[in-house]
Amino acid sequence: MPITSNAAATTYIASKPTVSKPVFVYLQRPDSGEWVTVGRYRAGPPGEGFFKYAPSYVDAGLAWSIDPKNLPFMPGSEFAAPRYQGLHDVLRDACPDAWGQALLRREHHLPDDAPPLAYLLKAGNLDRWGALAVGAGARPPAATMNTPALPQLDEVVEELAALAERRPAIRAKLRARLILTASVGGARPKTTVQEDQEHFWLVKPALASDVADIPLLEHVAQQWGAASGLDFAATVHHPAAGGRSAVRVLRFDRSGRQRHMCVSAASLLQAEYPGTFQTGRWSYPRLAEELRLAGAPLEDRIELFGRMVFNAVCGNDDDHVRNHAMVYRSEQRRWRLAPAFDVVPNPVETPVRLSMQLSLGRFDISRDAALADAHRFGFAGAAEAEQYLDGLLVRIFAGFEMVAPQLDRQWRQVMHERMCGTVATLKGYRAP
Repeated sequence: MPITSNAAATTYIASKPTVSKPVFVYLQRPDSGEWVTVGRYRAGPPGEGFFKYAPSYVDAGLAWSIDPKNLPFMPGSEFAAPRYQGLHDVLRDACPDAWGQALLRREHHLPDDAPPLAYLLKAGNLDRWGALAVGAGARPPAATMNTPALPQLDEVVEELAALAERRPAIRAKLRARLILTASVGGARPKTTVQEDQEHFWLVKPALASDVADIPLLEHVAQQWGAASGLDFAATVHHPAAGGRSAVRVLRFDRSGRQRHMCVSAASLLQAEYPGTFQTGRWSYPRLAEELRLAGAPLEDRIELFGRMVFNAVCGNDDDHVRNHAMVYRSEQRRWRLAPAFDVVPNPVETPVRLSMQLSLGRFDISRDAALADAHRFGFAGAAEAEQYLDGLLVRIFAGFEMVAPQLDRQWRQVMHERMCGTVATLKGYRAP
């Protein structure tokens, strides 16, 4: 049962939200799918906020931590929020990013400097990332899912493009629905479509300002990663949906009506995003250690190392901390690294560094940087790490041959040359 938000808890005074009542946080239980009140958020003085697990949640014998790094399950404790102007990291995860924020500013006349709390309260619960929702009542209210079905794909793409280009609505009801479900993250226009009772997909169309077919590049990169033996989210490319290229990406935080608990790498690394001044905390090895502390198995840390290498080879330097996450797998009763998503090769140039550190203080794409902290990913020693790296480079090379036919001749050549050059660098020698 998705939940509707109640923005009545918020009024705007001098462009800043004043919360007159607590904001209740709801969780869809990973075992039964029942919605429960997991805790309460209250705003303090400007820039301060506090979260406490609900007594009813504790009394019911429930003990799922909604953020094992920042909000461990400690009944009776009240946690202060050190980032995001007083909003806790996992609640910031449930907020929209650049695209959704832009829609909400337009719809609700929010100022450009509106705090994250404003977006949490103004965004609807119908399409939030993960398994959390918020409202003004101590008990979770119920509503119905309001997601466009897949047969409407062309219409959805047309309306998203019109929204992005600030054109009048083509279909007023659909536009209202897209604004209502503006909670998913990222900077590009997107929304969720429902294929059947089980599968939900993010749809992202091409933009007139794109310097390349970005949806196709994302689709090929995701397919390439999977062909290389890595865990990448499934994608489908639509070359002419609504008159333009579009990609749809399978949502890993949904299985039918069940929403899965998720925590971003930004939250795990306690790195505020956006906030490039904090990139010292953006680190693949540190993220691997956080996965270990959260109970993820060794294979997830090895997988993360593989994604780091793949991002370097394909040229995805937009691998920031909100483009990685972990998800709670109820059947395993543990947190796992989420499938890779938002992997898009740089369409302009071949990157020489990544957004995340490959090793301590090293953002540069090189063999030394990739292997320097390999032990933190769980490798038994240097020899094992080198063997894995070299084997993965072979698989990445073979994987490209499987997906390259989807690109036109020019882009096949560009990506092949990029791959050869970067693989040579990661092998420790210069390409001829």
